Amino acid sequence: MPIDPTIAYRRTRQFSGSGPTITPAKAKAVATSLRQCAAAAPDIVASVTKLHDVTETVAATPVAVLARPGWAQAAAISAAPLIEEFTNGGRIGNRLVSEEMAGALAFLAPRILGQYDPFALTAIPGQGLPIPGRLLLVAPNVWEFASEWNLDSRDVQLFVCVHEFTHAFQFTAAPWLKDVLIAKVRLVIDAIDDGFEEDALDDLLALMAVLEGHAEYVMNTVPIARIPSRKRITAAVAARRGAGSNLARFANRLLGVDLKLDQYRDGEKFVSTVIRERGHDGLNTLWQNPLYVPDVNELKDPHSWIARVLS
Repeated sequence: MPIDPTIAYRRTRQFSGSGPTITPAKAKAVATSLRQCAAAAPDIVASVTKLHDVTETVAATPVAVLARPGWAQAAAISAAPLIEEFTNGGRIGNRLVSEEMAGALAFLAPRILGQYDPFALTAIPGQGLPIPGRLLLVAPNVWEFASEWNLDSRDVQLFVCVHEFTHAFQFTAAPWLKDVLIAKVRLVIDAIDDGFEEDALDDLLALMAVLEGHAEYVMNTVPIARIPSRKRITAAVAARRGAGSNLARFANRLLGVDLKLDQYRDGEKFVSTVIRERGHDGLNTLWQNPLYVPDVNELKDPHSWIARVLS
């Protein structure tokens, strides 16, 4: 593998630590509770999205409860296929690329609560998981977020699991989605080399905005009875998202995961408009064909997407 994931582990441990200091008993309790929430989340997501056909597959998704260095190592492994052309053929030394990625991951590591990783099989051909995705939960960050914002810890854990399992439903319902996302990332990389970044980046961010907007919609639609403090958590997440440092934003952009707040809103507006006009069946048409992915103009004008795809 051209990327050395152990460098990401070491640099994250060096610069970001494993997380806040808590007792071993408390850490074990948080990890156990996260796994319980992960087990409950698929049924909740299915009830909102109406993607019942893939619930059984999604429920079998492997769940890894990690500290910050473990997340960074897993993220480095999964990102390797996206940037392998930079490390083969001598364009950039493997060590240099590994160090650059490790630095970016070290800055991101304290902020990641959870992540659905759809690239587990792609990263190590022949050595991947039995299904094409896994859920990564960063236990110390989840505990710290709940503590710092004075939120119900169990509600936060379920909130994170529901949000990330929404992505699992997306990638399971649309088996082509992983390859399309990789292709769009590589187009951005090529466009940077050629000096025409903006259009390719807008295309990638439009897709990411829809995926994140769908997850936001699901979270805002989960019954209060399931997550009583949902509204407080949503407000805290929005405040935390907007308060990130410039360095953290740069790291996000470097890794291709940077969405501005208005892009989250555009994504959620797109999803909510389609569901309001055509129901969940209308929105779920999106997962049937890569040609149905909205472009940046359709993202801002959902009715134009409805006219093209559903009429």
